[in-house]
Amino acid sequence: MIQTSSTDSSLILETNTDEATASAASPSACQPPRKNSALRAKRPARERQKKERYELLHSMTLEERREFLNQETAEKEAALQRLQRAAAADSSSQRIAIDLSFDNIMNDKEIRSLASQLKFSYGSIKQMPEPFQLMLCNPSDHLEQSLERFGASNWYIQWRRGGESVADHFSPDELVYLSPDSPNVLEKMDSKKIYVIGGIVDKSRKKGATLDAATEAGISTVRLPIQEHITERLDHILNVNTVVDVLINFRELGDWPKTFEIALPQVGKELWAQPTTVRWKTNC
Repeated sequence: MIQTSSTDSSLILETNTDEATASAASPSACQPPRKNSALRAKRPARERQKKERYELLHSMTLEERREFLNQETAEKEAALQRLQRAAAADSSSQRIAIDLSFDNIMNDKEIRSLASQLKFSYGSIKQMPEPFQLMLCNPSDHLEQSLERFGASNWYIQWRRGGESVADHFSPDELVYLSPDSPNVLEKMDSKKIYVIGGIVDKSRKKGATLDAATEAGISTVRLPIQEHITERLDHILNVNTVVDVLINFRELGDWPKTFEIALPQVGKELWAQPTTVRWKTNC
């Protein structure tokens, strides 16, 4: 049995009273409602985690406990800094909108997959020194329920509901729609523009879905310059979060070849050394 001194007890007590990191600012007022049933379902897991943590601390030596608590504090501070950067993203930040009005061409599995991709997109943006301002436009109730699995009600983003097009929320003149079918190539990013990514997860994607949506709304379009910079191309769909990662890396590097080498999935990276001519397809 391990004996603990009064110093040990104070360390444990202090830590147990600091289980959550305070957020820097409240998330957007326009957010999905909390699901009380989901919170109740998570309660046993939280209680179990607290118990396991308490037992872990009691199994440590004083020095191990201090090191553990110092590391835990550092991780909480890093998480808080990420939240502060995300909360600081405002109209002066580069804006990225996800068009979520394509539920009618996706099945349940694809909608759940889209929710996961949005989670990864938000995670990547949070890591940025100067985060993009992320806006989710016209999500369905079904998609919002899937997003709530990932705590989307606590995300530092903007929700734009109640429209049929992203143009219902912004002036078409300030929008640029990323579409793989566009005849125009994205050469550089304009900080004053809102770049729109089509929220589609459909492996038999309808040809021209995002281009049609943009054209009908009077929105200009561009495509990522993949074929201009990768001679060996693969018939491969880029997930929404991969397109976000491409934009993040290009914003940092300003160099398309380096951006693609870093941001594209591993299967794409392997093609840099292959002579075979194949075809890329993006789902942005």
